[in-house]
Amino acid sequence: MSHIQFQVPAFPTLIKGGYAVFEKGKKHFHRTFTVLDLIYVKSGELYLTEDRIPYSIGKGQYIILLPGFEHFGHKGCQVKSEYYWFHFMIPTNYEIVEEGITNWADIHESEGDYEHPPSYRLSIPCYGEIENTSFVESIFHQILHVDHQTPDYQLRQQLFFQEFLLHLQKEACKIPSAAEKVVEEVVAYIQAHYRDEVKMEDLANAIHFHPDYITRCMQKIVGETPNHYLNRYRMNQAKRLLATTDQKIANISNEVGILDSTYFSKLFKKMEGLTPIEYRKVILRR
Repeated sequence: MSHIQFQVPAFPTLIKGGYAVFEKGKKHFHRTFTVLDLIYVKSGELYLTEDRIPYSIGKGQYIILLPGFEHFGHKGCQVKSEYYWFHFMIPTNYEIVEEGITNWADIHESEGDYEHPPSYRLSIPCYGEIENTSFVESIFHQILHVDHQTPDYQLRQQLFFQEFLLHLQKEACKIPSAAEKVVEEVVAYIQAHYRDEVKMEDLANAIHFHPDYITRCMQKIVGETPNHYLNRYRMNQAKRLLATTDQKIANISNEVGILDSTYFSKLFKKMEGLTPIEYRKVILRR
């Protein structure tokens, strides 16, 4: 398997990212970029050819397309498919190698001194499957939904993208961190119980960690507290129901675990910028 190998610092630079949906039968145009293009499939499956080599990228898988090589969809999607895409560049020299790094300790190449930083070498698979999909998708959501009203939002996007690249390297070395394991359990618990009243005490008892430690892990890895992640997940489920059903707002509020529909509407507007009714109208006009 091919790997992209490069030294850090400096870290790769995120240029632009987005989220897209291909309906059944749609496929990529013919394209050739001067930057790297990462595609991660959230659901469904994409069929891409790069440099005359065909790839199938299914749910939870990713591919990094290289500069200068034409890529295109050689086959239409068999089902509706959702994916994230990120264009980025590597400011240092990089090379494509067949053998990657399997020992986490081997990423450290040299110690720094008073005038030079330490040097590291990353070797990331160009094509692979993500083990901790909930963690990675949470990072992607952070990148795309960071508050654009703050002057430093693009810097914060870079930090999230760097965290993602480090996670890719860790997965390649098969060593998820302790904090990442905690976050994975938190995310799984919330997604399984968001329709119910979720108390921090119950979460802590379920995964056997102190609430303060859980919060620190969440803030370190995904940049938000468990409660904020719960609210965001509930709002995402609410948006899905608003777009695909004609249920009343009160019913949707109950469906996502918020019994007070007035509070639900206020929270929805705070997080999405529109009331639930306004959001439904916008979606239905598309």
